[in-house]
Amino acid sequence: MDIKSLFKRLVGRGEDTAEPVQSSDYPMLYLDHQGHPSTGLDVQKVYLCLKAAEDGDLVQQSDLFTDMEERDGHLFAELSKRKRALLTLPFAVKPPKEATEAEIKLAAEAEGWIRNLPGFSEMLMDMLDAIGHGFSCIEIEWGQRGGLWMPVAFHKRPARAFTVAMTNHDDIRLNTGTSADGEPLWETGWIVHRHRAKSG
Repeated sequence: MDIKSLFKRLVGRGEDTAEPVQSSDYPMLYLDHQGHPSTGLDVQKVYLCLKAAEDGDLVQQSDLFTDMEERDGHLFAELSKRKRALLTLPFAVKPPKEATEAEIKLAAEAEGWIRNLPGFSEMLMDMLDAIGHGFSCIEIEWGQRGGLWMPVAFHKRPARAFTVAMTNHDDIRLNTGTSADGEPLWETGWIVHRHRAKSG
């Protein structure tokens, strides 16, 4: 999205308004029910599932891991343990070195905004779905409150709703079904967490 489009989205609206989210244009993304590729799973089926993911079709791989998490109690417990551990870690918004009084005040104000975002803790937990799926995409719903644009809701979107660009498999895109390349995610519209299971 270019700067002009972004400006039109975020400026010039009245008080206490909300912005539409990108995926609202594609309700069919969430109409498909999750498949269960683990049923009758064999070596050939696993190969085809992983090969499709390498080629940009993430649906079967996503559904397979969701199946594994739902059916394997030990896996579910270990993932839950790691997710809950994140919530015990402290965080702070710190001003820069040799900050002015205004910068110190702004940092404290920003920390207050973040701590009071609705669903913030749940959003952190949802981001850690990337441990199993490789990535996690959270859609941000923006709203204007008292003249200030703030996230008013975070929406976890299933990994099966995404694809990757054909020329760059690190470029995660919305799988709208209208293009093999998918649709680029809106700037400022998403939080994308990629889980690095290994270096490099």
